[in-house]
Amino acid sequence: MGKRVLRIQALAVVAISCAPAFAHADPPASPTSSQTDTGKEETTGLVGGPGMTLDPTAPVAAALPGGMTPAFGQKSMNPQDWRFDFHGYITAPLTLGVNSRPDAGPGQSTTVLHSPPVVPDNFETFSHTSVVPTTYAQLNFSESNGVLSANVSVVAMQTDISESFLEPADQLGITDAFLSYLPDLGRHVQMRVLVGAFSTRYGAMGEYDEGRYGTPLIATINGIGELVTARMPFDDYTLLLEEGIQGQTNTPGASITPDVWNDFADPEEGTTFVDHFHAGVGYRSLATLGAHFINAQSHDDRATGTLEPDGNVNVFGADLRLTMGRFGHFYAAFAETKASHARTISRILSILNTPGGEGLEDNYLGSDAAGGDGTGSLTTVGGQYDLSIGRLVSWPVPFKGDGPDVFVSAFGMMTHVTSALPGVNGGIYGNVTKAKYGLEATYSLLPWLALSARYDQVAPNTADNRYSFSVISPRIIFRTNWNATDQVVLQYSHWFDGGLTLVQTGDPPTDSPLTVPDSDVLSISASMWW
Repeated sequence: MGKRVLRIQALAVVAISCAPAFAHADPPASPTSSQTDTGKEETTGLVGGPGMTLDPTAPVAAALPGGMTPAFGQKSMNPQDWRFDFHGYITAPLTLGVNSRPDAGPGQSTTVLHSPPVVPDNFETFSHTSVVPTTYAQLNFSESNGVLSANVSVVAMQTDISESFLEPADQLGITDAFLSYLPDLGRHVQMRVLVGAFSTRYGAMGEYDEGRYGTPLIATINGIGELVTARMPFDDYTLLLEEGIQGQTNTPGASITPDVWNDFADPEEGTTFVDHFHAGVGYRSLATLGAHFINAQSHDDRATGTLEPDGNVNVFGADLRLTMGRFGHFYAAFAETKASHARTISRILSILNTPGGEGLEDNYLGSDAAGGDGTGSLTTVGGQYDLSIGRLVSWPVPFKGDGPDVFVSAFGMMTHVTSALPGVNGGIYGNVTKAKYGLEATYSLLPWLALSARYDQVAPNTADNRYSFSVISPRIIFRTNWNATDQVVLQYSHWFDGGLTLVQTGDPPTDSPLTVPDSDVLSISASMWW
């Protein structure tokens, strides 16, 4: 299910002032390097600049209105001193979907209320926009001397006190447990080694997070293993290399019955291992060009039996990131996913937020029930551009977000699906092209007040606009100061649905053609990060 999938995404926090200031109050504040308007890099942390993937300790949170900044991983000033560090992120929303009852009986209102709202915004599907806020809490703990650190994350995707019934799968508990080692190899080679259980994400559209959709365009890998990242600077250029191998520590047994309590564990998923390689080149702090290869394989006879083929998924990707100081941040990516009998690939691999091979079948290639066999391909392109108007017009005077500003974002993505299924005309699975785009603007007018609006257009099948929908979402944002790390957001969203716009209902969620989506959604959410 969308809200239950373990997705270790980037910390998307709001600096409504729209300058990329650090969310932690005590400098140095971040393992990520900051950029000046001259295009030169001011190194403040881990290995001197952004790498090929997001930091594993970043929480699961799609981008909130306005700018966003990291708030984790301070490095000890003295490598001989051990330091305990604690960071976290919480967001707690109340969401309310409004609909009408066509045949209201005696004592029944013609207006009905749903929580969560019944809208086409399931996390695992292409239609996901991140417009509707969801509950999330993460606590990050680390003990480090600046060279070696132990990291543990505790995550929940629901609060027990707000639930009408207990959903154990939402209480994720300890999600990450790994060691990070920064060996001293001299000034010409900077290296980081991660060993343990953690997540790696490739294709993040935001400058410090996964962007407005909260969806990595290339792939997410959740597992246990190792990741080695090396940076080798040469004058104005930096060579980036990354290699990883990750696996899993358990697999559903044949006796397990998929149910809510076990997040619908699938006995047909086999033990899966992922090896991945990445290379890139950076020019100063202005541009980074990367290439990615990811291979997931399942050779588990317990899942395939004597007849089914082994599962295999290959991902080839390329991306470009431009960090242009006062001219904003731009990111674009291309990814080609080729799946062969992917049904046995486990949730260790996530493509466009789908969990494993089963997710690829259900959301893109076509399920077993429809005649699919987990074979096909996805070709994805997407990008995002963010710009602070205040930072742009204040140059050459540095703008630190302590005054009025307008922050704008433009974003979009498209995926073409080629499936082993016959062409599905008039549907959203099989051989179709999917596209979505959006715009967002946030006006920070007072230290304690900002106004924001977002527009999204989604086409699950570009050849049939009856499945399409659009959303407009005005917001009022309250916070304690210009660069505060807290916010309370009042939001109203209106959905313009097509005649065949699909929503998912039930456990596990499935498309429900007879369900009428909610046209209006109200929400109030509180968020804080530290």
